[in-house]
Amino acid sequence: MKTLIVYYSFSGNNRLLAQHLQKKLSTDLQEIAEQKSRNGFSILLDVLFRRTPKILEPAITWPQYSQLIFLAPIWAGRIASPLKAFIRLTKQHLPQYSFITLCGTGHNKNLRKELTQLTGKEPEFILELMVNDLLPPEKKNKIKYTSGYKVQPADLEYFDTSLDKHLPASQQLLRHER
Repeated sequence: MKTLIVYYSFSGNNRLLAQHLQKKLSTDLQEIAEQKSRNGFSILLDVLFRRTPKILEPAITWPQYSQLIFLAPIWAGRIASPLKAFIRLTKQHLPQYSFITLCGTGHNKNLRKELTQLTGKEPEFILELMVNDLLPPEKKNKIKYTSGYKVQPADLEYFDTSLDKHLPASQQLLRHER
């Protein structure tokens, strides 16, 4: 059985992280694609009115995967709505899963509850990687810097220790698959 990384990325930061994890773990990768293009205003409307966007149906052969790793941003303390749409569309197929986000400042207390309600099962782990940790002191905790920051490949090395700490079960599973 294999692991699948399913990700959504508006700014490109979570895409870069998903690609980094794919190389690190030798997993398959599935992007969540929306039917319409998105902008900051549509994100605001999704958050305010709890809207769920339409996404393209993913072509996934579910029986081959025993583990999913979801990656998506957090918008106003909630999981990005395209990931919610994906979960609602594929809920009956979901195996054990984990959730990782590359977000601004983190510490979103309700992520576990929100994920459990959406999927019907507890995540194996939740990991919030914060752009705020990459910023110099004068830019920390300021939304204009955290939300606009474009993560670079070298930045991801900063998060490798946290990733390695949370991914040992997945890494062991992958070693047995090879």
